Amino acid sequence: MYIILTSKSDEYAAQPEGGMVPVESYEYFFYDKKKADFTIAEVIADGGRVSIVEAGEGGAVNSVPLKFFERFETLEEARAELKQLVTFGHIETRLERTPLR
Repeated sequence: MYIILTSKSDEYAAQPEGGMVPVESYEYFFYDKKKADFTIAEVIADGGRVSIVEAGEGGAVNSVPLKFFERFETLEEARAELKQLVTFGHIETRLERTPLR
């Protein structure tokens, strides 16, 4: 099973706490301006959580259970959902695969 994590520069970062392994990472561009980072992670254990960390010094950290994230049975389903999330008719958007961090 897979989930999609979203991070936005200067706003927040989504980081797996445990029970999952990142498998692919992408940068999302809207009219050539980077808007977000997406990570597809494989869920390998129940009870995992994701830390949502606010940007900046002293940013709050929220620990969110996986039950609040949409899950996909296959990596291909997660990729298809990600593509759908960033496609808006004729608006210029693109995803660029990046090395895992």
